[in-house]
Amino acid sequence: MPLFTGRRLLIAVPLVLFLLVAVAVTVLLIARGEDLKSRSAVISVGMPREQVEDILGPPVLVLDRTGGRGAALIWVDQFWQVDVVTGPDGRVESLGCMPSDSLYRRTVGRLILLP
Repeated sequence: MPLFTGRRLLIAVPLVLFLLVAVAVTVLLIARGEDLKSRSAVISVGMPREQVEDILGPPVLVLDRTGGRGAALIWVDQFWQVDVVTGPDGRVESLGCMPSDSLYRRTVGRLILLP
């Protein structure tokens, strides 16, 4: 009896291809340089919004706070979400970083250890 029958190949080939793509995507994402979390480490309370945007780039989402109290700025990549709350003067009041709810974390992140 041959080792690889048509049915076994039909299962094995897509599985191997999926694993190779997952590994390739992981290597590309990790090797691309500094991630959002490491870039956000230099941000501190009191820093002006313009300087934050120079470090992180333009935010993905900007939500104005009620009563003209400033804005909430959000950045997201495949690994992290960074939230910066600014006051009415445009300076950082608080900073938060959490794992992002990304497709990568939901799929490949369940198979391998993420940074």
